[in-house]
Amino acid sequence: MIEAANDPQKIGEALGWIVSLLNRYNIPYQICGGMAAKAYGATRPLVDIDIYAALQDSPHVGLFMNEVQPYLIRDFSPYLSASWDLRYLALNYQGMQIEIAESTTNPRFYNHRDGRWEDQVIDFAVSTLILLYGTEVAIMPKDELLAYKSMLDRDVDHLDIEQMKAVS
Repeated sequence: MIEAANDPQKIGEALGWIVSLLNRYNIPYQICGGMAAKAYGATRPLVDIDIYAALQDSPHVGLFMNEVQPYLIRDFSPYLSASWDLRYLALNYQGMQIEIAESTTNPRFYNHRDGRWEDQVIDFAVSTLILLYGTEVAIMPKDELLAYKSMLDRDVDHLDIEQMKAVS
């Protein structure tokens, strides 16, 4: 785990930085994963900032990539694991890891509960705007996040669901 993941100031700086770049270049995005769970009341330590973005649809993707280049720790490339089949890049901004998955290349996740791959459909128009760590961000809607985490069915997802439901 990256040390900055437990420092609210570092989290806020990294979140503000990446969201300002996405907004500047008009790249639709949606925060998901543990950061989204935090927005809805989860309290477990953050591992990274997970984002889905429509990078390839943006006419400004080259400018965006030039700005993030100094922080790049994983080039934008395919990734297949027991839980995901997608393309993503990873950044390290002042010790905080940021992972951006491409939403336009048919990302999928494995529904461990039902034993099948699911399309990860991101509808940016229904994102929930929340002030988080001092920055207004577009977050995956709570009901979608709960369903997503339920299907991923990992221990960390169970914890996030329990904590999010406790504040409902």
